[in-house]
Amino acid sequence: MPNDKAAPDHARFHHIIPGHIAEIEALTEALRGWADRLAIPARTVNSIILMLDELLTNVVMHGYGKTDSGEIEVSVLSIVNGVEVIIRDSAPAFDPFSIAEPDITLDVDERDIGGLGVHFVRKMADSFTYRRDGEFNEVRFSKNFPS
Repeated sequence: MPNDKAAPDHARFHHIIPGHIAEIEALTEALRGWADRLAIPARTVNSIILMLDELLTNVVMHGYGKTDSGEIEVSVLSIVNGVEVIIRDSAPAFDPFSIAEPDITLDVDERDIGGLGVHFVRKMADSFTYRRDGEFNEVRFSKNFPS
């Protein structure tokens, strides 16, 4: 697991959910409650939830697809100036950040379908990485508190 041993338990949110779209809302509501208890700024929380929703939906729809057999582990750490998020899943290896940037200058009718969600995460996150850890995909991203 990540190098989060220094984070006190109250500064860490950790949930494992079945890889189903219906589970994402419950996870984000639990995350919102945790963030409220730590007084994390609403703007940061809203950004994290939007990015999580996009990335978790991609894991469910594209990673697990019709197999319906995976879980998704989500850890959120309160760090000095923001929040770090780690998503782990056992879907086939896939780096979401390897997707080419979409050409958003084209008309909607001329654009390829898909790819905007990851583009959105790239623009909103202050950092993001992907790695394959054995049988697991691990996506990390962070969001700094507003200045």
